[in-house]
Amino acid sequence: MKNNTFLITGLFFVVLLLFACGGRINDNHKMSREEYINTLDSTTCSNSLVFWISDTAFSTNAKLMVLLDTLYQHVRTDSFASDVKKEEKWMTEYRSKLCAFYDSHRLGCDTISDYAKADSVLNEGARLVELDGDWSTMGTIVKNSVKLTFDRCREYGLLSQVINGCENQEAKEVVFKEWSLYELVLDKMMTMAADMVNLNYWGGSITGPLRTGAYLEVSQTRREMYQKIVDMIEDDSWDATGVYLNYAEKLFYDCSQETLRLLVDDAIQEDFLTNEQRRMYDETVQETQTVIIEMRPLTKEWVGAVREMGKGLLSIGDNDQYVERAASYMLIKWASIVSRPM
Repeated sequence: MKNNTFLITGLFFVVLLLFACGGRINDNHKMSREEYINTLDSTTCSNSLVFWISDTAFSTNAKLMVLLDTLYQHVRTDSFASDVKKEEKWMTEYRSKLCAFYDSHRLGCDTISDYAKADSVLNEGARLVELDGDWSTMGTIVKNSVKLTFDRCREYGLLSQVINGCENQEAKEVVFKEWSLYELVLDKMMTMAADMVNLNYWGGSITGPLRTGAYLEVSQTRREMYQKIVDMIEDDSWDATGVYLNYAEKLFYDCSQETLRLLVDDAIQEDFLTNEQRRMYDETVQETQTVIIEMRPLTKEWVGAVREMGKGLLSIGDNDQYVERAASYMLIKWASIVSRPM
């Protein structure tokens, strides 16, 4: 009987030990990048951040990469930004996950704002993506695309700050209207910028890095515009650089038209294209011209929404004019982007 008792007790401790070891093995097991990719279907895979980054980036912080992949896949859906209110809500909920990651991993001071915490996590993700040191054509395109995705999240963080600073629902609706129109203008701007790079460096491998680099600049100017508005709401100092909004709009349109004209003239003079390349080149020229024409009424409508937002958002002094100045500065920067030396 005593022997049986010892046997049962021994088996009991063995089972406990196995469970304990098994728990530690599961806790210490890290899913590899390949294992994670294998969990995705073919469509999701090509839109996954993890698919494009290196093993080094993933293995260094797999939890962060998986968290950021949620953002990456979301931004790359066809429906992204089609409903601004829905996107602002989604980004707000996602920002709370970034903040939870920041807090749980103690990435810095815990008294900073949620927006600053989210920004810190995105910065860490961008740093990890650059660990492979691959600055080849494809490597640069990947890194720029990742940064652009993260920047879209930053843009919506600024939108949330402006929305939270609105005094009433009517003011919020005006802001949402401006943002919705901006998304339409942005889509045209991205197409035009890409086409102009292609026309300028036809067939060159440099077009990918230059296109994605231009996208990053476009996003940066938008964030600069909204950061100024946030500073106005919070009554901080801000840069009042800008001009009359209608003149900035005209400058942007004129620069777009002039750049396209110069590109076409250069192509005719050099005559470096084969017949097939010429056909494709001409199609791209026509597409760019169409985009510029379609963009003009959209930009005018957006300008009207900016003026409406300035009057409805800030009722103290002449601050509504400063909103227009912030928007004009963005258009001036866009005019510069499309006016690169050819």
